[in-house]
Amino acid sequence: MPAFSWLALFFGAFYFVYGAYLPFWSLWLEGIGVSAEQIGLLLGAGMAIRFAGNLLIMGRIKGAGHLLPITRLLCLLSLLAFLGFYVSHSLWWLVALTLVANFIYPTLMPVGEALATRMVVQTHLDYGKVRLCGSFAFIVASTLVGALVGNFGSEWVLHTMVAGLLLMLLLSVLPLNPAPQELQGERARASLRDTLKSASVRRFLLITALLQGSHAAYYGFSAIYWKAEGYSGTVIGYLWALGVVAEICMFAADKRFLQRLNAQTLFLVGAVGCVVRWSLLGASSELWVLVLGQLLHAVTFCVSHLGAIRFMTRQLPAEQMIPTQGLYAALGLGMMVAALMTICGVLFEPLGGGIFFLMILVVLPVFVLRLRVPAEGTPA
Repeated sequence: MPAFSWLALFFGAFYFVYGAYLPFWSLWLEGIGVSAEQIGLLLGAGMAIRFAGNLLIMGRIKGAGHLLPITRLLCLLSLLAFLGFYVSHSLWWLVALTLVANFIYPTLMPVGEALATRMVVQTHLDYGKVRLCGSFAFIVASTLVGALVGNFGSEWVLHTMVAGLLLMLLLSVLPLNPAPQELQGERARASLRDTLKSASVRRFLLITALLQGSHAAYYGFSAIYWKAEGYSGTVIGYLWALGVVAEICMFAADKRFLQRLNAQTLFLVGAVGCVVRWSLLGASSELWVLVLGQLLHAVTFCVSHLGAIRFMTRQLPAEQMIPTQGLYAALGLGMMVAALMTICGVLFEPLGGGIFFLMILVVLPVFVLRLRVPAEGTPA
């Protein structure tokens, strides 16, 4: 199967599952009797273990040829892990299974991104168009699950995820053409330790950790907060879907309108969007404010993420791309979100929507941080 089609299907399946998990997993936990503080701890523990999973699993990938076998194994283990949530709802079982599931499943994100960035370099793949297929699937899932939760109950969050994981496993065994391969003249893959010796990589990781970490309150508690404010599961699903519609538009516009912008500029635009968005969501739960805030997802997440892809595909030597992808997922999309999500879990009951204002403080340092990198080369 051509690289574009394979990756479009894979991203679609992964983000379909993620579209059920990210907005609604907290509601599933609430539905089985878990308290808000315990939800925060479970979500935080899950995000924290991603750090170890991303580093250990990505660290085992010795070259581009290992990406597909690892992807298929992770799909199988992810399905088995989430099937385990049917077995018991005791707190210690939930803790243990949360750690296992989040050690395995989220690593499919950096592995998939590593496949995509490899194809960007290897076949000049249009990353934005491939990635927007995942965003579209996220919309379908969040809208579908929102309706299912509203009409049939929160147990449908898990049912939908298991169905999506089974589909992802089946898709992953399809052949990818061309297969990922080492580039001519490429040196052996750099280790995580060697990659971290780069000052530009460390600065990049700090910036992305702050930008993506500031989404912790939104990812962990927006659904619970909006439900408490009187919105139905269907409306919450539509709100999440709207944010991803905006994300799709931004991904689609990337190659045509954003190609001249370097990573630093994209990070600054993302930071401005974060300040505006978290201010809006913290100040009001009026529907028009939530709609505007969700449209800004195109800036807070998407533009920031495109900045990360721009840095990794244009400004890194090829041997550092896979380890940097793993570090980005572990720190920017994992550890920072985990720490902040745990804090939000403790503060949600006393502060309510005020936890969004705390996220503004997280992102402010981005305005004074600067990437120290050589001039950009070939466009992504």
